[in-house]
Amino acid sequence: MVHDAGKLAAVVAPSRRIATRVLERIARDDSWAAPALDAEIQRSGSSRADAALATRIVYGALRAKPDLEASIERHARRPIRVDAWTRAALLGAAYQLLYLDKVPAYAVVHDTVELVREKRGVRVAGFVNAILRKLAVQPPAESPRSSTMAVPSWLGDALRASIGSDRTDALLTLADETPSIDLRVRADFERDSVAEAIRRAHRDALVSHTALSPFGLRVSGVGDPRKLPGYEQGAFAVQEEGAQLIGLLLDAQRAERVLDVCAGRGGKTAQLVEAVGTEGSVTATDLHEHRLAQIARELGRLRLGPDRVHTACVDWTVGSGGVGGEFDRVLIDAPCTGLGTLRRRPEILLRAKPEDAARMGETQHRILENAARLVRRGGTLLYAVCSPLAEEGRAVVQEARIDGFEPQIDRPSALRSLEFGPDGRLLLGPWVPGAGPWADAYQIFMWVNVG
Repeated sequence: MVHDAGKLAAVVAPSRRIATRVLERIARDDSWAAPALDAEIQRSGSSRADAALATRIVYGALRAKPDLEASIERHARRPIRVDAWTRAALLGAAYQLLYLDKVPAYAVVHDTVELVREKRGVRVAGFVNAILRKLAVQPPAESPRSSTMAVPSWLGDALRASIGSDRTDALLTLADETPSIDLRVRADFERDSVAEAIRRAHRDALVSHTALSPFGLRVSGVGDPRKLPGYEQGAFAVQEEGAQLIGLLLDAQRAERVLDVCAGRGGKTAQLVEAVGTEGSVTATDLHEHRLAQIARELGRLRLGPDRVHTACVDWTVGSGGVGGEFDRVLIDAPCTGLGTLRRRPEILLRAKPEDAARMGETQHRILENAARLVRRGGTLLYAVCSPLAEEGRAVVQEARIDGFEPQIDRPSALRSLEFGPDGRLLLGPWVPGAGPWADAYQIFMWVNVG
């Protein structure tokens, strides 16, 4: 039974207030869900249970947004034209009513109506109340309770053309839980010891080894990973397992000279510094100076010594920016649409456009050709993108002019469980045995410069 919201005390559950604020920020300010959630949870000082429910509402509403909007529109007498706050409240409430069986409908309706009344007044709150009361009594057969992420038709078609129907289904089928967090334990720390310290600090947390990365831990229910034991001591970095695997697949060795072309904030740079040791050297470049500045801080936290990396701001679409010499190994984790992260970052769908992949492919093509010139004879070149679309992977590689480079075709990688296929492509994603329910999707290609 759905109670009249006006008869309940005007007290709103913190989880729903947080979720509405975050969904509004994503729509209004183009914010990313994870940092927006972190900020709101910290600001509110909410309980662990409220933080967990807020997280589930935000990610669930984003993943099911097209279906939720269709359900809301069906129960409106006219096309819905409301402000970002009201739309955010409606989306969060619709997700709870249609997807979360254990959440009382009367509480959802009451809290949502009160949130709208506080900011938009009685008239808009009454409009929201009327829609939610209809949604709350919607027959189960009409409720969109599918575990498949709702994506635009153009993206579904592009995914199937790029990776096939089975892999597309695996990518878009979601676990009914909050996304886990992956950590990469430093090579000179015991993975089991770090895991045990986390378990002692968080008795209810789930902590397990990653199956593919020998240095990874997968954690859930721990809150902010920067507050975990061992973080300040540099025992681990926060890094998704697929990203760890890219650094491992490059197989950098002691005393080698390595180039990290699109280093970003330095997650893989730190891996490479560990791999080459004090006898080797790593050069990290990126288009954005502020990202390079973060590398030194991260290396300092990891006790790896910021002076062990040379950094340079380079636009690789036009040249090498003064970076010279020859490198034993060159890593290109190229800028891309990021659609391989859509399971953990569903808000990316709000920004995605059909032409994005081809546009990014042109950028990636230029970066690949320019960076390949710095690989020594006998050296290794690795190209990766966190996107499953062919326009950012296979098409880029086919069009690139990198004469003298022999691709890894039908060959095992440095990790025994993974190998390059007949097209020279290694696909990572949730379909890979052991990858885990929240794995990002990557395409990886690797060559040796045979001259």
